[in-house]
Amino acid sequence: MSARGRGRRSPIPRLTGESAALGWFLFVSFLLNFGQGVYPPLLAEVVAALGLSLAAAGFLGTAFSLPRSLMALPAGMLVDRIGPIAMMQTGMALVLAGTLAAATASSLGGMALARALVGVGYGSTALVGIVYLMQAGPPTQRTRRGNMYEGALISANAVSGYLAGTVSVHFGWRWGFGAAAVAVTAGWLTAIWRVFPTIRRVLQVRAPRVEAAPAPASRRPATASLFAIYLVAFALAFGWAGAIVTLAPLYGGQRLGLNAATIGRALAIGYVVEAILLLPVGWAADTFGRLRVLLPGMAVLITGIALLPLTGGVAGYTLACTLVIVGMTVWMIPASLLAEHLHGQFGSRAVAAYRFVTDLGMVAAPVIVGWLTGWRGFGTGAAAVAIVLFACATVGGLVLGPRWRRPVRRPG
Repeated sequence: MSARGRGRRSPIPRLTGESAALGWFLFVSFLLNFGQGVYPPLLAEVVAALGLSLAAAGFLGTAFSLPRSLMALPAGMLVDRIGPIAMMQTGMALVLAGTLAAATASSLGGMALARALVGVGYGSTALVGIVYLMQAGPPTQRTRRGNMYEGALISANAVSGYLAGTVSVHFGWRWGFGAAAVAVTAGWLTAIWRVFPTIRRVLQVRAPRVEAAPAPASRRPATASLFAIYLVAFALAFGWAGAIVTLAPLYGGQRLGLNAATIGRALAIGYVVEAILLLPVGWAADTFGRLRVLLPGMAVLITGIALLPLTGGVAGYTLACTLVIVGMTVWMIPASLLAEHLHGQFGSRAVAAYRFVTDLGMVAAPVIVGWLTGWRGFGTGAAAVAIVLFACATVGGLVLGPRWRRPVRRPG
């Protein structure tokens, strides 16, 4: 390799040894997320077919997030007991069961049960996945690995959303969930074949553990900093569940009269743009400072939410959705900040606490946004989401502000 080649730092993490399985892990994550990606574009049709109110539609979002939130902390302890592979197997089985249940649901209760199964399943797989991503390579590339993972999920949202909308137009919304079940099954089989052995070696959760000595006082994370990181993570989850999962599909279907295929296409455009930007954003966060990228990303997210209820056609609706989704390129930055602040103590229980906080945002947003929208209209629902994001971003910026600096380069 030339001197010029050695001097450049690629935004793509170099995969060597055990981390060479990252590509397969990302592919499996892509397939598994079909069970979640089909839901937003089908929501308006599900609401119409089952005769649900806006508040009930919001409840379906909470039905996904609440069980996952309640299981987050116990799951962090459970993964240490049963091992990461058993946890991921259980999660994948629940995702598949919930996706099939959604395809056959005939009432609010049946669809809520299906969403609950999928929520717990994704919570179980994501817990192991985030620990793996934070440990499977150099600390200086954490955000890039996280954004590659997020890119796989977003790409799945784009493909599955467009696929579900198209299938729904021709065959009905139930077949959209059926197509997702096929993808989830393929992801599970691929994980057994290619991913599980490497995750077992990297995490070694079931190996006997030596009790670590307490960290020196100078290395202990400040409580205020941890609170700010958790607050930002909560806000991003609130924004996602409030805007993309609830507000955008309902506004497109009920106010603009768009069908599932058009809503799915609008969201898919946003997901494609986000997938393109994820790797450069992750590289910029790792290189120039994570907070320098986090706060502008949240500003883009807030802008899209504010514009959404003002749109009057497909073009404006697509632009607003794209801004919201692009703002989510910073989704994995709080996890990277948390791993940095915890100084190597970012294990399954720390991830469980992080997931618990994000799940709280996903629990609260659909119910609050659905109720406010039914009471005072889409503008009020959008304003509530934007206010939560702005307030949490402000607190995060003030508390974490001293960390607005370029990371120190370590030799090698």
